[in-house]
Amino acid sequence: MLEAGEDREEMILFFSIPSRDFDKDLVILKKVLHQLEQMTQSENAYKFSERATLAGWFYDVSLKRDFIQRMFQLLLHYGNHKNKKAATMNIVDTLQEQIKKDGSDARIKRFGDIPAAAGLWSWLLR
Repeated sequence: MLEAGEDREEMILFFSIPSRDFDKDLVILKKVLHQLEQMTQSENAYKFSERATLAGWFYDVSLKRDFIQRMFQLLLHYGNHKNKKAATMNIVDTLQEQIKKDGSDARIKRFGDIPAAAGLWSWLLR
C-alpha cells in the first residue's frame, strides 16, 4: 500500500517492450492496458515513453502508482502475496499471455530486468 506522502499520480517506469511489428503491437498493448484500466476503474493510468515514437521498435511503459496497486489487487490478490518480485513477474506473465492471445509477439519485461532482456536483441533481429 502507499506510504504517507506518496503520490498516487506519479508515473513509474514499469515495463520494457521490444517489438518487431511496432504499429500492430502498439494497438494490442493499448487495448490490453485499456481493458485493465476499465477493470480497475482507472483513467489515464499508463503512458508510453517518448522514445517509443523515436525508436519505433522498443519502448517503455510507465504506470500510475495506484494503477499498479489495483492491478496487483485484481490479478494477484496482492494482499495475500508476500514476494513483490514474484507478484510483478506474475503480472508480466499475465499481460504477456493476453497480448499473445490478441496476436502480438512483443515481449513484455519488467523495467530494469536487464539480464532477462539481454536475449531479446537476437529475437528482435530474426
